[in-house]
Amino acid sequence: MYHTVLVPTDGSARSRAAARRAIDLAGVYGASIHALAVIDTADLGLWTASDVPVERVRASLRDDAEMAVEEVASLAADAGVPCETMVRIGVPYREILDATAEADADLVVMATHGRTGLEHAVLGSTTERVVRLADVPVLTVRE
Repeated sequence: MYHTVLVPTDGSARSRAAARRAIDLAGVYGASIHALAVIDTADLGLWTASDVPVERVRASLRDDAEMAVEEVASLAADAGVPCETMVRIGVPYREILDATAEADADLVVMATHGRTGLEHAVLGSTTERVVRLADVPVLTVRE
């Protein structure tokens, strides 16, 4: 039924819960996991006005993203599920959709969390956009 499961992660507890669910599903169906972390270009923009050099910010965000996908890879390895990792820079929902197509994923498993209140109403959430725009099923997981 499933061959490739894409798991977007930001390293949060909620993302880990989604990754565990994805790994369980992958184990049942003999599928592989593709763990994805996206460095949000908006996060880079927030730091450009600070006194911190952009290169240092970019390196720190990349390190955090690498740790997030490696954590998913470690969970997958413990369960005997093959896992590939990738880190991208861009608009998160677009990068998730692009990675879904490129990995030929037939399922996306992601956490339901993010902005709330006015930010949520104005910007919309990454998860909601992926659910609306993905060409494959999206399983949303609450922690």
